[in-house]
Amino acid sequence: MDQNGKKGVPLTADRLSVFCYQLSLMQRAGISAEEGVSTMLGDAGAEWEKHLLSAVLDRLSAGEPLDRALSAASVFPDYLLRMVEIGQASGRLDRVLSALSGYYRREAAIQGAIRRTVAYPAMMTALITFVFLVLLAKVLPVFQGVFAQLGMSLPPVAAALMKLGSAGGTIAVVLAVLVLAGALALFALFRTRKGTEAARRLGQKLLKNSAVTRAVDRSRFASAMALMLSSGLPLDEAVERTARLLEGTGLEPLLRLCRAEMERGALFPTAVERAGILDGLPAGLLAAGFRAGVPEQAMEELADRCREEADERLGRLLGRVEYVLVLA
Repeated sequence: MDQNGKKGVPLTADRLSVFCYQLSLMQRAGISAEEGVSTMLGDAGAEWEKHLLSAVLDRLSAGEPLDRALSAASVFPDYLLRMVEIGQASGRLDRVLSALSGYYRREAAIQGAIRRTVAYPAMMTALITFVFLVLLAKVLPVFQGVFAQLGMSLPPVAAALMKLGSAGGTIAVVLAVLVLAGALALFALFRTRKGTEAARRLGQKLLKNSAVTRAVDRSRFASAMALMLSSGLPLDEAVERTARLLEGTGLEPLLRLCRAEMERGALFPTAVERAGILDGLPAGLLAAGFRAGVPEQAMEELADRCREEADERLGRLLGRVEYVLVLA
């Protein structure tokens, strides 16, 4: 159930992060999942949130485990449900929930960066188009009158634009209204869950096979691996689950190569480097973490560094687009 009360619409990454963090705090304090959800229900303010937590609490009160209670709500992603199930089976539910909170916090940051990369140029284009049409329809005629009073003529380019503005005044007004309506619709779209998801898909298509996309994919790879390893999963299973999570991305074929290298006996850091997933300093950091016996910490550090790289690359891309629009 989303913030509008519609059942079956997945929660945003931000909300998933907060939900997991709240439950992890309860688990660390020795509070059961049922008591924890009951406490969260008492603190809930929004009506949709109360309905959601009530549905989960009813399942928990009936004796169902947390993963099944969450699954019945139809708003939690399969990835979260599988990890909660693993946490329950391994007795590390508090650590899994805490790791999930960090994972979805990073996902929210990545989605926000992609959304800004798509939304800002679109809004700037709409604004520039609107201003240009207003110039054609309203401003140039004023200059024409001034030039006529002075007994002068407009330069050829300005005269051509003037004719376009005079002949197409009505068209210019219609186009301006359409552009403004499009900008408002775009703004409203980005405030909805479906609009955010559409922006994410559009961003992925526009940035496919780019350095930005590779940085984003590497961040998700490192974040997912950190979560898996901190949950106590064996390394082979962690790599397999991470590969399924990243299906359809540019890292999918590289992860297949990584698994093949591991099957031939290569250590995980070596396999990752040979497959081309990481290289240089990041690969060295990963190898050092595995040698020191703290692989999950190394993966978390890599996830943060890759996310920062993705943000930086997205920022540079956004700057280039802005320069082009200003020049136009």
